[in-house]
Amino acid sequence: MSTLAEIEMAVPHLGADKLSHLERLIHALRMKKSPGRRSALDLPPLRLGRVLQPLNGEEDLLEEMLDDARLKRGQATPL
Repeated sequence: MSTLAEIEMAVPHLGADKLSHLERLIHALRMKKSPGRRSALDLPPLRLGRVLQPLNGEEDLLEEMLDDARLKRGQATPL
């Protein structure tokens, strides 16, 4: 396979493991060609260990953020 058309024809016939390998290969090559652009999505997954205590309904951080008066539209203040 040396042309984009040949690759496009072959990709639908690849298994999930081969597609995953191809995605990682393309991503790595893209990073080599544009070394100045990086994002958090470029980092490999982190293993932070086990969950010490799962969140429950009383620990709904999103609701707290949405109800925070400092973050209301038009009233934003530096934290």
